[in-house]
Amino acid sequence: METVVELEGVDGEWFTLAGPRAGDRGVYLGTGVTGLYDPSVNVVYEELGNYPGARYLNHRILRRDIAFSVDILHDGGASSSWLSRDAEWRKAWAFDRDCKLHVTTNESGTRYLKCRLGKAPDISLFTDPKKNTANRADMTVIAGDPFWYEKDVVYSVETRTDTRFTPAFIGGTWSWANQPKETLYITVDPSDARGGLNPTDQYIFPKWTVPASAEPIPGIDFNGIGHFDIPWEKAPFTQFVIPDYSFEDPEQENRRLRTPALINGEDCVIDTDPREEQFSAANGAPIWSRMNGVRFRNAIPPYTRSKTFEITVSGCAPGQVITLRLPRPWSRPWGME
Repeated sequence: METVVELEGVDGEWFTLAGPRAGDRGVYLGTGVTGLYDPSVNVVYEELGNYPGARYLNHRILRRDIAFSVDILHDGGASSSWLSRDAEWRKAWAFDRDCKLHVTTNESGTRYLKCRLGKAPDISLFTDPKKNTANRADMTVIAGDPFWYEKDVVYSVETRTDTRFTPAFIGGTWSWANQPKETLYITVDPSDARGGLNPTDQYIFPKWTVPASAEPIPGIDFNGIGHFDIPWEKAPFTQFVIPDYSFEDPEQENRRLRTPALINGEDCVIDTDPREEQFSAANGAPIWSRMNGVRFRNAIPPYTRSKTFEITVSGCAPGQVITLRLPRPWSRPWGME
């Protein structure tokens, strides 16, 4: 199969630029594409007066600056005119929103890059473009996130034991030792044909979703939550111990963090990337502020094959679901497996 290049525009429209269905919208990818392979890297070295050569300090992956051109046909009536096709192509792009450039190969499947305009498209007006059979548009675009992504791989596990409890039964405190618990496991391994834990050439930070209590707080109007203190002495909640395993530091290889209590409406996405807001609740509650400064911090290194994750849950009804989401960032649109 030949390489397929497609653009998914900010308006939801798709253009096949290269491949068997190239030009389905009258737009073809030109030659001389730059910036799509490895991203630019800034490498920092230190040169000492009494030291031969230089010493490596660090490197930083930069944004992508991509240049390419497309040929837009003018070969028919109003809907197939250059004017119409050029307008549709331009409406697919924005300076403040990302398009997705999809590349599909037989060897590596489909990967996409998020990008947006860096400069306005440039079309020659040396002659009247409406009189030409085709016109070339030169594109300069920027990918602030320089990585190519496959679809995330998602694993899930369902609670089987009823670990709900009455808060007053444990004295109205967060007495983790006295709460009923269930231990669940998620095993990630290449044998399931989903690529393993991290088959990419980049470090990744897993994402978790955890459910809040499905039961409302007795006698409380939820429209008022956020305007007064939560009555923990009678608030049903869930709580979890989520893995933050280190694959490079033996002292932290079994590190796990206990989440704050989550009341009804506080279903959470936990992004373990320390550069991001790590707890995002469905109702917008600032769950991160209950962590007392404790943060997830360990990434999964490139080419890590397998791991079994241990999750401890409390306060859940049977059938509630915890998910593990593994991003798939790559430095190139194909290869590197």
